[in-house]
Amino acid sequence: MSDVMPEGEAIRLFTVPITQELAQEAAAILTRFRDIADDAMRVKDLAAFEQNTTSPFRRESAEIDALGEPLRTERHSLHGLLLETANLTKDNALDHVRALEHDILMQPPPVWSPLTLSRVVMEGVLFSEYLLDPTIPLNKRLARLAGMWMTDAIHSQKQAHALGPEDQAKASEMLAYVQDCLRKCQATERRNGNGKLIGYSIDSESAPLDINITERAAQAMPTWLPAPYRLTSGAAHNRPWMIGRAKDLAGGDGLVGEAATVMAAVMVAMGAIETVVQVFGEFFGVDVSNGLQEMKDERVAFLYRAIGIAHAQ
Repeated sequence: MSDVMPEGEAIRLFTVPITQELAQEAAAILTRFRDIADDAMRVKDLAAFEQNTTSPFRRESAEIDALGEPLRTERHSLHGLLLETANLTKDNALDHVRALEHDILMQPPPVWSPLTLSRVVMEGVLFSEYLLDPTIPLNKRLARLAGMWMTDAIHSQKQAHALGPEDQAKASEMLAYVQDCLRKCQATERRNGNGKLIGYSIDSESAPLDINITERAAQAMPTWLPAPYRLTSGAAHNRPWMIGRAKDLAGGDGLVGEAATVMAAVMVAMGAIETVVQVFGEFFGVDVSNGLQEMKDERVAFLYRAIGIAHAQ
């Protein structure tokens, strides 16, 4: 790298056009990260996994087993739904990584779409992390799921109003089903002074009605990735202050993407994948340390390669 900058000016990396070589490297590292994640989260030793009684997953299953009926069955069902939901949002996040790989390779190169896709990746992972967070007790975990489930039922009902009577009936049935299940699980509604539902309590633990994504991103994403939520926000929300930069780069004629956009999107996606692998390992008691170390090594090597490609002279 032989960039020469005027004295006193900071070097601004990746403020250059997206080249095909850089795009190929970026897409390849995302594919590599998906492969590492798939391998790390696969239970290779089933016997050892089943005998591990110290993981949050095993402890919580045993805790629910100790309850009397019918509460035991109801909470096992809620716990099962929690695991299913966390896996669903994780899979959706990884599917968007795959979409990001293809988007980066577009010709002509993309402008802001990589950041939008990376935000979906991050949000999907943060939903999983919120539910599988190994630092919280079982009842808080179930209270979090109760709030998210009710939030989805409410959103579904609102959407149904625009679709017609048949959809409205199905949404009402869904809402009644959720309310009944939560009542059977002894989830207690929490309401504010105006009577508005704001969350749930299960035994002595409480959680809000829905996840605060901004807060979660600051807490759960890797420390090497500063402000990932804000980084992707302007593009995802189509804000002129952000997207106008692409017009300036094009000299006022059309829009031009730059390498910095691709790099930001890739780093957010890589950070999200690292996050979901780590929380998966901690919650289920699976050793993912080799996978995480491999991701770190690959990430650092990619960054050096990308700098060399983007700023070669």
